[in-house]
Amino acid sequence: MSEHITRSAWPDPPNYYKRYTDKNLELLKEAKEKNQFPKEPITLPSIPEFYLESLEPPQPPTSEYTVFDQKWQIQDQLPTLSELGVKQLFKEGDIDRVQELKRLNRILITQFLQLLETLVTNPEEFGKYIENISTIFINMHHILNAYRPHQARETLRLLMEDQIEKKRQRAEELRAKTKETLSFLQNLQQE
Repeated sequence: MSEHITRSAWPDPPNYYKRYTDKNLELLKEAKEKNQFPKEPITLPSIPEFYLESLEPPQPPTSEYTVFDQKWQIQDQLPTLSELGVKQLFKEGDIDRVQELKRLNRILITQFLQLLETLVTNPEEFGKYIENISTIFINMHHILNAYRPHQARETLRLLMEDQIEKKRQRAEELRAKTKETLSFLQNLQQE
């Protein structure tokens, strides 16, 4: 005989919502005005005791926040290669990304061919070529990632233009149907 368990599609709110009574909120308001919080915890039936300060919402993050043990910046910016501890293979400042990517690609192919040659002649010395290839790939990815905000803006612009065009087409179709219906009704009225 199995026992049927009924569960709600929408779970109950966390138990601590019971702390936010009118009386406790009034106490919090008074404590904030006096800038003096009571030292003893508040005890209510059916919930664990708590301190009045815990009713205060947390301060919004100003520079970074943590989600699942990973730190995220408020201002989403690409860290520099030096911050990542990687050697930068292109010059600082404004660069021609296409030319730099082509240059790094040629260097990458050269390093790969040297790696193959080293694996044939002296396999123990492959490490430095693997490290060089890794550094080149990280530099290439960094250049591409610096282009992401521009790519996002362009994608959004194209999506919006497409939406505008579709709306114009639908409006034109609606006008044509409306004219057709009006002309049909006028013909019926004349007959």
